[in-house]
Amino acid sequence: MIELSENIRIGLIEVADAEPIAGKLFEKSFKAPIPDFPKHFVLVAIDNNKKQLTLGYVHFTKHQNMYLGGGMCVNTTALRQLPKALRKQLNQQGGVAYTMLSEAVKQLDDCDAVFGYVGHKGAYKIDLAVGFEQTQYQHLIVYWKQPLSFSEQEKIIKEANKVGPF
Repeated sequence: MIELSENIRIGLIEVADAEPIAGKLFEKSFKAPIPDFPKHFVLVAIDNNKKQLTLGYVHFTKHQNMYLGGGMCVNTTALRQLPKALRKQLNQQGGVAYTMLSEAVKQLDDCDAVFGYVGHKGAYKIDLAVGFEQTQYQHLIVYWKQPLSFSEQEKIIKEANKVGPF
């Protein structure tokens, strides 16, 4: 948890079923139901009264020795409910998307790499700031979790590219 004040904490949680806390946000963002399979990460703000606000959501699908990430969305309505000073502090730490993604990739420790398929320029900038790298394929980016030889990297990148947009 990130302590933004003595009254509100912000943290990333992994949940088995994200529908109750992030389903509406996902559907609003993507005009589709939230995935019903793992892994779901939700960035939440929790106050002393245990009131919880969903600030963002991101999903990762396990594929062989990698994760495929997608479905990242930010709840700007909930973000505006935070006190201005807390929003400013969160923005100084990189914002909701950066905080959520950087914490999520740290928790994905059973893989060699995490991939993203990105077309949005703003999301791409955030991904690069987190540590993702561009691959030779348009829109396909990678975050290395394990040291791999060049040939091993090429092999896993090609495998991720075979999946297509995710």
